[in-house]
Amino acid sequence: MRLILIRHGLTNDNLKRRYSGIRDIGLTRIGRQEAREIRDKIKSLKVNRVFCSDLKRSGQTAEIIFGKSCRIIKNPNLREIDFGEWEGLTHSQILKRFPLIYKRWLRDPFSVVIPGGQELCRFIHRIKKELTKIVSSNTNQTFALVTHSGVMRVILNSLLEIKKDDFWRLKINPGAVYIIEYKDKLKPKIYIL
Repeated sequence: MRLILIRHGLTNDNLKRRYSGIRDIGLTRIGRQEAREIRDKIKSLKVNRVFCSDLKRSGQTAEIIFGKSCRIIKNPNLREIDFGEWEGLTHSQILKRFPLIYKRWLRDPFSVVIPGGQELCRFIHRIKKELTKIVSSNTNQTFALVTHSGVMRVILNSLLEIKKDDFWRLKINPGAVYIIEYKDKLKPKIYIL
């Protein structure tokens, strides 16, 4: 079984360093180009199924990469975490409006609930539960998830056994691609494209 994890291409919120969890924004021109480059990089892989977040930026990325070759299944359970009152704000804006809680969240995201947002533990549970469902229905196949950095962080942190206190360790840029290969019951191999 092979899983291709893809983060959506660049958005204006990414450029402005805005938190955009559930904000439904599209790709920039550069983001669309990133998706075309991913399509060219992975064209030799025979992908059986594609799952993506139901948010526009993931759907557009999936459509550019796989639109002509594979059916795309939009899944709201693959959405990014809901940043609540931080949605659409930059790092400095959040720091100004929510200084104590934001600093605590950056140090230990498991001890803080974002005002009006989703608890990190619930987010992680949602992603792991959905991934288990998708994996169990796609054994011995190659499938792709086109989603968000938070979703990918949850999956990769789990596979790499990264501890909670190192939650932010991985940097997952727009257009990032990870290939996870499972052979028999051995630990999966992870490749970065």
